[in-house]
Amino acid sequence: LGAAAVLVLLGARHLRDRGAVHPWPAVPAVTALDVGQGDAILLRSPDGAAALIDTGAPGDPAAVLGALRREGVRELSLVAVTHDQLDHSGALREVLDHHAVGILAHPPLGPDATGLRRTVDRARAAGVVTREVSAGARIVVGRWTLDVMSPRAAPPAGADPNPYSMVVRARAGRFAALLAADAESDALAGLPLGSVDVLKVSHHGSADAGLARLLPRLRPAVALVSVGEGNPYGHPRGETLAALRAAGVRTWRTDRDGNVTVAEAADGLAVDAEG
Repeated sequence: LGAAAVLVLLGARHLRDRGAVHPWPAVPAVTALDVGQGDAILLRSPDGAAALIDTGAPGDPAAVLGALRREGVRELSLVAVTHDQLDHSGALREVLDHHAVGILAHPPLGPDATGLRRTVDRARAAGVVTREVSAGARIVVGRWTLDVMSPRAAPPAGADPNPYSMVVRARAGRFAALLAADAESDALAGLPLGSVDVLKVSHHGSADAGLARLLPRLRPAVALVSVGEGNPYGHPRGETLAALRAAGVRTWRTDRDGNVTVAEAADGLAVDAEG
């Protein structure tokens, strides 16, 4: 679609039953999965291919397993983990145990990424194809092309892993989404981002002083916030929601809306939310 196009946001079609299995989309679609206070973003192609970016936290069972079931996912062409924090990579082992996975991708791992490194090694030993990817890498999943924008290198020992998150610009034809994981505006500002239709808001909607300056570059029509209900961090923060409103961005959040899917429609973008 491109941000220069006039987008008509269709009213969210709330799917009332959060236990129901939803139909597979007939066009490329991006879904923020309801996994509590964590990230798990699903990209689906009408040919049946699917990519999962992050897995959310571990659990018994992990929330991501039910969220994927509701979207009809049995196999994953790609699983990518953006960085070594439990709310993003903690359920990776459960995903690998319950789904056939084509490729497991991860960014360069620093010396502190011991947990993620163990899981990647375990997956490789079990026969899963693993790939380290950094800025400049491109992965094709069905009709989706994923361009890795960052990081260029692994975080050094003791560094905050969030700015070193894998940032992905995903596009299918004219439809584009920026999946920023926990990389906030200071880490994104220097990247050649371009306009997008959908923004996965960084770091669960935490306070990000530079977001208002970044939004005119991105020009998203829809923002998705992966966030847990009643989380102790106050996410999403009011100032972040205010910046999105001021930029004219319609925002959906998983704590209130469940799994939220955005796809192209004849007259703009369609948003489906479990409600």
